[in-house]
Amino acid sequence: MMKTLEQINQEFLDEIADEKATENNEINFYGSDEWPAEPEEDFAPGGICSLEDIQKAIGIPLAAKTAPAPVRQASGKGFAKRMADVLFYVIIAFVLIMTLMFGGKTNEGFHLLGYSGFTVLSGSMQREIPEGSLVITKSVDPAAIEVGDDITFVREDNLTITHRVVSIMEDYENSGSRGFQTQGVENPEPDLDVVHAANVIGLVKFSIPELGYTLSYASEHIGIVFAVLGGILVATVALGKVFSRREDENEESLDMEKAA
Repeated sequence: MMKTLEQINQEFLDEIADEKATENNEINFYGSDEWPAEPEEDFAPGGICSLEDIQKAIGIPLAAKTAPAPVRQASGKGFAKRMADVLFYVIIAFVLIMTLMFGGKTNEGFHLLGYSGFTVLSGSMQREIPEGSLVITKSVDPAAIEVGDDITFVREDNLTITHRVVSIMEDYENSGSRGFQTQGVENPEPDLDVVHAANVIGLVKFSIPELGYTLSYASEHIGIVFAVLGGILVATVALGKVFSRREDENEESLDMEKAA
C-alpha cells in the first residue's frame, strides 16, 4: 500500500520523538552529547510540512537568508563608446584605402565598382567644387545625363576635367552618340571642345573640400601615414583600456554600496 506524504512526515516526526526520549549516550546532529535547545513553540503540523518546519521542530537553526547579488545593468555609455570606437576604425580604414588607391596619381585618380575619385587641380568650378577637393563620380549611361549635371571626362589631351553640362547634342557628328557642351562655373565661356559620350568617366555624386590634396600628399608619403595612424591606434587602445578599467571599478563600488 502506497503511503501519502503526510503519513511519511508523521512517521519521520515519530522517529525523532523516540530518539529524543532515549537517554543512552546518544549523539546529536552536531556531534555533541547535548541536544539543541527545544523549540520555543510546539510543532504540530496539520498537513505536509516543509524542510523549515522540520528544522524548527528539532531545534536546528535555520540558515540565514542572503540577499541576491545585484545584477549589473548594461551601460548606455559603454555602448556609445563601442560605437564611437567602430566609427573611429572605419574612418582610419577609409583613409588608408583611399590613400593606397590614389597611389600618388592625382590626375588618374582611382576606379572601383563603377565609382571613381579625382583631385580637382584648378579653380574653374571653385564655387561648387573648390580646388583641392576630392570628387567622387559614378559611371552612368550617357543617355541619363542632363543639362546642369556636373560630369568628369577625359579631354583630347588626356587630361581629366570636371565641368558642368550646359547643352547636349544628340547624334553628335552622326556618330549615333551624344555630345556634351561643358563649362566651368567660373569660366565666362563654354569649353571649346565638345565631350563625346565615350569620353565621359562619370556623373559627380559628391565632393569633399581639401581631401583630394590631403590624400594625394598622403599617398606620396605613405610611410608617414602608417606611422601616424599606427601611433593613433596604439594610443586609442591604451586609453580605452584605462577608461574601461576605471568604469569597471566605479561599477563595482556602486554594487558594493547597494549590497551593503
